Amino acid sequence: MRHTESDLRELLDRYGRAPSGCEPSAGLDAIVRRGRGIRRTRRAVTAGAALALAVAATGLASGPLADLLRPREAVLAQPSPAAVPAGPGADLPGTMPVVLGADRFDLSLIHSRRFETVGVGETVTFTPTSHFTGNKVVCDDPRAWVVTDLPLRGGESGGTAGRCGDLAGGHHDRLSAPSGWLEGPQSMKVWVFPADAPVREVAEAVTGCRPVVKPGGCDEAAQVRALRDPEVRRRLSLRTGERPGGWTVGIYDRPAAAEPAPGDGSPAGTGLPAEGPSAPADRRGD
Repeated sequence: MRHTESDLRELLDRYGRAPSGCEPSAGLDAIVRRGRGIRRTRRAVTAGAALALAVAATGLASGPLADLLRPREAVLAQPSPAAVPAGPGADLPGTMPVVLGADRFDLSLIHSRRFETVGVGETVTFTPTSHFTGNKVVCDDPRAWVVTDLPLRGGESGGTAGRCGDLAGGHHDRLSAPSGWLEGPQSMKVWVFPADAPVREVAEAVTGCRPVVKPGGCDEAAQVRALRDPEVRRRLSLRTGERPGGWTVGIYDRPAAAEPAPGDGSPAGTGLPAEGPSAPADRRGD
């Protein structure tokens, strides 16, 4: 039931006076104005609440919770993000030229592995197909330090060491490959250290970093020789830790039936570099 303003005026005029016949305790016009103000305030509050709900609903529909409010089928229908392509890295050559005295031939790439960190040793396993198995390491940073280590016929180990971009690679021959080389899988160890690794500091602490040619001091040639020491590599790994850095190792070989007989001038087993683009596996970098 709704009452008009005139009804309210009559009601207040009839019952609002005090028993002594005085005027009402509150003026009728004041009461009416107060009632109108209350109604306006209520309308404003109601409208504001409705607007806030509308804004919140819009935010939910387009904000972080939108996926939770949409049907599951719509979420599943969204395409997955595209994969980020990997960096190009360093490229291995397809062949390794070998010079053994008067014999010259090429080895083909038969196996490769890519690594994305430096500072720790990695083991590479492969199955040789001849006694002339070769290896080569290429690095994203050609100034990185590289050490390779693989078994020799006499039970000792040999390999190469130096700056990655300066190493042509190494290979076995009939005189350096261990007995049983073709009887199953073999392995080699590779260490790649960052270009700024403290090689000199570690070498001086472990070996004294004796110069290769006096007076040379602890020059880079002496540091390369020191890297052949297992304790130098161990301490260097502890100092540098494992860091991001890409490099790839390739294994090269040829069919056993095509093995050439090494010439008399083959430097295998002497510890000296071959005259050509590669060196026998027993080259020690000194």
